[in-house]
Amino acid sequence: MKLGRKKRQHRGPSEAPAARIGLKPPGGGKLKWIRVGFAWDLFVLSPLLGIPLFLRKLPQWGAAMLALLLVWFVLGTFLGEQAKNFAGLILAAIFILIDLFLGLYGNRLTARAYLRHGWTIDHPDYAATRKVMKRWKLEA
Repeated sequence: MKLGRKKRQHRGPSEAPAARIGLKPPGGGKLKWIRVGFAWDLFVLSPLLGIPLFLRKLPQWGAAMLALLLVWFVLGTFLGEQAKNFAGLILAAIFILIDLFLGLYGNRLTARAYLRHGWTIDHPDYAATRKVMKRWKLEA
């Protein structure tokens, strides 16, 4: 009994979801591919001096991570033991929330940053690319 195969045939052709979107640099050159989905590199590595954020043309977020690290170290040197532990817990919670936000929305923010810097979307007429553009609210 092969019901699964019949179900697939009756659904009709389906379009594969877009896994990434391509961006072209202003003067021509190599495409930059941005994946659709969770940005694991930003989630894991953004507390590391914000380096991935600066590399993705998101200097505001990189500066925010550097500022939080600076606050963490300054408070750690000037506060007493209990206040230092409490401030560390609060700052760790803030880091986790920012990391979650950047993981969820980092690829969208990256695409918008590249578009602001003059990059253009590669093949905006493709249906899969249009879906991503609509989902991320990008304009060609």
